Amino acid sequence: MIFKSAKNNFLKQLVIVISIFLLAVNGVLGVLLTSQSKNMLQTHMRERMLDISKSAAALLDGDELEKLQKEDEGTEPYQKALNVLRSFQEQVELKYIYGIRDMGDKKFIFTIDPTVEDPGEFGEPIEYTDALYEASLGNPSVDKEPYTDRWGRFYSAYSPVLNSAGKVAGIVAVDIDANWYEEQLRRNVYTTIIVCALSLMGGGAIVLLVMAKVRKRFFSINEEMERLGKDVEDLASELRLASGTSHYNAGAMDLSPKRYDGFELLERKLKFMRGELKQYISDAHEMAYADTLTGLGNRNAYIEAINRIDARIVGGTAKFSLAVFDINGLKKANDKFGHEFGDLMIKTVSEILKKYVEEAKLYRIGGDEFVAIAENSSKRFFEKPFDLINQELAARGNILRGGENQAPLAISKGAAFFDKESDRQYKAVFRRADGAMYADKTAWYEKNGDFLK
Repeated sequence: MIFKSAKNNFLKQLVIVISIFLLAVNGVLGVLLTSQSKNMLQTHMRERMLDISKSAAALLDGDELEKLQKEDEGTEPYQKALNVLRSFQEQVELKYIYGIRDMGDKKFIFTIDPTVEDPGEFGEPIEYTDALYEASLGNPSVDKEPYTDRWGRFYSAYSPVLNSAGKVAGIVAVDIDANWYEEQLRRNVYTTIIVCALSLMGGGAIVLLVMAKVRKRFFSINEEMERLGKDVEDLASELRLASGTSHYNAGAMDLSPKRYDGFELLERKLKFMRGELKQYISDAHEMAYADTLTGLGNRNAYIEAINRIDARIVGGTAKFSLAVFDINGLKKANDKFGHEFGDLMIKTVSEILKKYVEEAKLYRIGGDEFVAIAENSSKRFFEKPFDLINQELAARGNILRGGENQAPLAISKGAAFFDKESDRQYKAVFRRADGAMYADKTAWYEKNGDFLK
C-alpha cells in the first residue's frame, strides 16, 4: 500500500514536472513567435514602402528632374514627372508621395507634390530625418522612427533619382501614416498573442487534467486536446479567410487521440498550428506581389523583375523584349460611368493581354498601364501578339459594353528590344517602348477625336 502510494506520488510529480516544462517551452516559443512575426511584418512593410519609392524613382528622368524650378509648373517635363508620382497614389497604404531636392548642409525642400489637398509648395522645407540624408547619398532608406510635420505623423521611405551621370538629381519620398502602420503591427501581435494564449490555456488544462486522471492514461487529456485541435483548425480557417486564400490544411495531419498519448498529441497539434501560421504569413507575402484586380504582377513584382534584368545586363547575359500597353480613355470612362465600368475595362484589357502575350510576364504598373517582358526573345517577338490584339479588338467592334453603358475599347502599344551595344539599363529599353506606345496613342486620338463628351 505504501509502495503503491509512493508510486502514485512519483507519477504525479513526474507529470507535474513534465507539464510545467512543456508550458514553459510553449511560453518561450510563443514569445519568440510573437517577436518573429512582428519583425517579419515590420520588414515586409518597410520593403513595400521602398519598393514603391524605388518604382517611382525608376520611372523619373533625373536629367529633367534636377532642372525643374517652381516657375516650370505646368510645363511638359514638370507635368510628366507629376503624372508619374500621381499614378502611385492608388496604393492603399500610401498617404503621400512627392519629390525632394537636397539643398546641401542637410537641408531639403519640396519639388513636385501631386497631393490634391494642401500639397507641399515647391521650395517648402522638408523635415530632416537620417533616412532622408542617407537617400541623398544615393542609398534608398526607410525611417526607423516616426517624425511629425504639419501634415501629421509619418514613417517615410526615400529613394534617390539618378541623372545620366549617376549622381543624385532628386529624391522620391513615400509617406505612410504612423498610426496606421503601428496599428497593423499591433493587430499582428494581438493575433499571435491570441494563438499563443490558446496554446498556453490548453497546456494549463492539460496539467489540471493529468493531475486528476493520471490512472486513466491521459484519457481526459486527449479529450481536451481534441477540443484544442478544433480551436486550432477554426483559427487556421479564419486566417485563411483573412489572407484571401482558398487552400486549407484541415485533415492534412492525423490528430486522432486514439493514435497518440496526451503529450504526443499536444506536440503534434502545436506543430500543426505553427505550420498554419507560417503558411498564413507566406500567403500574405505572396499577395504583396499580385495585382488584386487583374491577378497580374504588381509594381513590387515589376521592380524585382527590373532589378533582375539590370543585374543580367551588368553580367552580360541579358536578352529580352518588352512591350508597354495603355488603355485609351480609361479616365473619361471612369468619370462618365463610374469606377465599376472602369474596373471592367481594366479586367477586359488584362484578359486580352494574357490571351495573346502568354509567353511574356505581364505586370500592371499603373491604373491604365501594363508592361510585358519576354526574356530570351527575338526583336520581332511582339509583332504577332500586337496583330492578334488588334484583331480581337476589331472582333469586339472596338467597343466595351457594360450594362447600358458603352465606350471605345482601344489599347495603345509600343515595343522595344534590348540592344547590348547601347543599352546599359532596363530603363533605356523601357523609354523606347514607352515612346512607341505614346506615338500609337497620339495617332489613335488624332483619328478618333475626343470621345465620351
